[in-house]
Amino acid sequence: MANRAEFADTYAAMTEGELARVLRGRRYLVPEALAALDAEIQRRSLDAEQLRKQKPRSLEKRRRPFEVEKRLKGKRLRRPGMVALIILSIFFALSLEHFGILQFYWPIVITIAVPVFTVWGFWDLRGRFWFWLTVALVVISNVVLFGLIGWPWGTHWVPGRSIAGFCILESIPIFALIARLDKRMDWDRAGRDAPAASEPPSS
Repeated sequence: MANRAEFADTYAAMTEGELARVLRGRRYLVPEALAALDAEIQRRSLDAEQLRKQKPRSLEKRRRPFEVEKRLKGKRLRRPGMVALIILSIFFALSLEHFGILQFYWPIVITIAVPVFTVWGFWDLRGRFWFWLTVALVVISNVVLFGLIGWPWGTHWVPGRSIAGFCILESIPIFALIARLDKRMDWDRAGRDAPAASEPPSS
């Protein structure tokens, strides 16, 4: 059975809408889960009675930053790493040009960069098999995508902002999917641990 700290971690990751759902079924919670729930509501300075009356979906429609923005906020590549990345990119481009396949430079870079930033943003999930499976599927999808349509601009120069925008647009659904899966896994674990320990009285 989960302890109060584990329940606290689960509730801390929930949205207000999800807390509202749990609050409505509080009579089925074990004491540890109930104490963690009350503590989380108090920590957020929420009114339990008002929260109970709110429709969860209306709470979840409030504007929240993109998952990419939340996960990568505050993370910066230090100058030595940036210099090493630039040097590596130059050598990589020269190698591809030597073999006459420079048009594959950006497809390969994007195929590597998006999964790397995904792992960087969700490093706390590195111990979960489903996370690495999702990252592997992202890599395979990019390989198939670029293999089918190629790189539209060939060896022509493409502005850095356009490449960054492409990576961000691709990362948004990936980050959202992983965050959703992680939340669903936590929700399932909380559901198995909390309500199952105290069944509603039979009538």
